[in-house]
Amino acid sequence: MNSTIDKTTKTQKPRIGLETILKAIALILTIAIFLKGIIDIDGTYDTWGYHLPFAARIWHIVPGEQFIHMEERYKGFPLLGEFFQGFLWLITQRVQGANLVGFFSLVLYAYFLKRYFQVAYYLTAIALLGVPLIQAHGVNSYVDLITNIFLAMTIMMAYVLYLQRENPSLRDLLVIFLSAFGASNSKPQIEPLVFVVLCFIAVRILWLRWRINRQQLSSWLFKAVPVAFLASLLIFATPIKNIALYGNPFYPVRIEIAGKVLNHALPMYSDAPGYLADAPKAQRWLYSILDINSSAYWNHDRYSEDPDRNRMGGFFGAYVVFQVLLLIYLNIKYPSRKTKMAGIVVLVMSLVAANFPQSHELRYFMYWMMVLISLNLDLVTYYKDALAKPSRVGLVSLIALIIVGIKTNFVYLKPSFYTLADFKARHVDRDIIAQIEPGDDVCLPNTYPNTFGYTPWFHPELDYTYTIRSGFRGDTCAKSNKVL
Repeated sequence: MNSTIDKTTKTQKPRIGLETILKAIALILTIAIFLKGIIDIDGTYDTWGYHLPFAARIWHIVPGEQFIHMEERYKGFPLLGEFFQGFLWLITQRVQGANLVGFFSLVLYAYFLKRYFQVAYYLTAIALLGVPLIQAHGVNSYVDLITNIFLAMTIMMAYVLYLQRENPSLRDLLVIFLSAFGASNSKPQIEPLVFVVLCFIAVRILWLRWRINRQQLSSWLFKAVPVAFLASLLIFATPIKNIALYGNPFYPVRIEIAGKVLNHALPMYSDAPGYLADAPKAQRWLYSILDINSSAYWNHDRYSEDPDRNRMGGFFGAYVVFQVLLLIYLNIKYPSRKTKMAGIVVLVMSLVAANFPQSHELRYFMYWMMVLISLNLDLVTYYKDALAKPSRVGLVSLIALIIVGIKTNFVYLKPSFYTLADFKARHVDRDIIAQIEPGDDVCLPNTYPNTFGYTPWFHPELDYTYTIRSGFRGDTCAKSNKVL
């Protein structure tokens, strides 16, 4: 009898469970997205309009004197994202290297969730890639993804501090500093949000210090305040620099404070769908996160020729509803301090996001969806609920990811083998290149946003230098000796 059982046991093959399948899919997705980033040229508008030019200029890949363009933005905008892009371009010697900033920021965030919340990598990867905007920005050279990931990390650290009852560790403080620094110095729209989150963090740290050791609070403050001040100077280095040089923290954008218009070179950006032009910001935001009358195609910027759909949506409304219902379910099933705090974070975050300028343009504010998903992943990992198992949540996320992939023809999840040679053949006029001579100062008035593709780095066969000016705005061409 025993020998029969032993033989049966030996002949049984190990079953491959859902979690194993999801892990394999996450690994395949990671490899595919990396290959997409390093192989394919990102031909999107702002990538060639100013992200790549700024990245190249920072690292002297294409010196400033070889491409003169958007000088006001270069002087005033935070450029940490472009700094990383230029670094990866430099070390790979491929312009596609700039695409990998978004990819590596996703990997960094997955590592962060694993270290602080024990969330499995496959869960983070699949759940985040189920969001159309995150999927699209994982393989392009915009800086929205890395900016929002840094902000999401800062918010999640606030969540950590409000959960724990002990003082933050040195590691906690370092993560808060680095994530806040990264967010604030990558995109101007995020700077006020970083300030708000840091205020919540400062209040919590002061409360913990007072509660644990109020007798030594004054001596602690004597040491902590100078350190916090120096950290703040670095976190808000860009707006501080802009105040010192231009008298406007958000230079070159027009800002009005107490009726006084500050020094600026560009108007304040403002846009809304036609039928929501007079609607409250909160209504626009709610319609956008639920994909109500949103842009039909899930791309990176949600552009639509229909003015009533332009810039709307990008989170996949059904997926948003699932994540919100999951958080409500977990709060009802486990009414603990942890679930309540997660709910409070989402509520406060939503109130801020819903009333922030242009918050219906979700690519600027992906942090909201990232944090909602991250809190749910933390809770399902912690409670191991019989219904909302991590693997089941991963399966629902995978379904969302596949739906997004089908709707976008999987263009963001696999290489298209669109090379630099293909880009130049499509967007660079060889007749114009043939007219450029050594030392020329050339202005190209009709080639934006691909004007950068005419600079010397992209044409090593010429073996000489020259200057390209973009005729995108103003009287730029008046400063050139040749207009083509």
